[in-house]
Amino acid sequence: MRFSAFAAPLAILMIAGGCKAAPAPESAVCMGVPKIALQGRITDSANILSAEGEQQLSQRLAAYEQRTTHQMAVATTSALNGADPMEFATCLGRRSGIGNAGRDDGILILIAPNERQSSIAVGYGLEKALTDVEAKAVIKDMIPSFQKSDYASGLRIGIDAIAAQTGDSK
Repeated sequence: MRFSAFAAPLAILMIAGGCKAAPAPESAVCMGVPKIALQGRITDSANILSAEGEQQLSQRLAAYEQRTTHQMAVATTSALNGADPMEFATCLGRRSGIGNAGRDDGILILIAPNERQSSIAVGYGLEKALTDVEAKAVIKDMIPSFQKSDYASGLRIGIDAIAAQTGDSK
């Protein structure tokens, strides 16, 4: 008899414990941003990087993460679909869960070469180390390489600058 008195509440707890809350709805700003599945540290949807360049950048990002525990990723897209580059990068970074959720320390570098736009989205946990002004300066340093269609070199410059700002002296 005692077992049956505990069985019903226990069953309810087991069932309720297995249910997850519905994910928070995405902000209206992100609705126009295409769903791009990030594939590792580098997602080259615009096909602007050679396999060798992509591999070298990915290794650099892995070393950065190992030394700092912060995550940085790169994404390229052939079209922003009318979205602001910063909003696009921020939405993509949030969707993909870049960085440690508890520290909100992810960084996403976005390049849209066809629209000649780029952006750096920084998680709140790193905004003191890499401010918006500093992120814009990094983009400015990458642009000369981008103008020559040397995206790997531009990204290398950007990644190294961001790494130095956020605690990785290399």
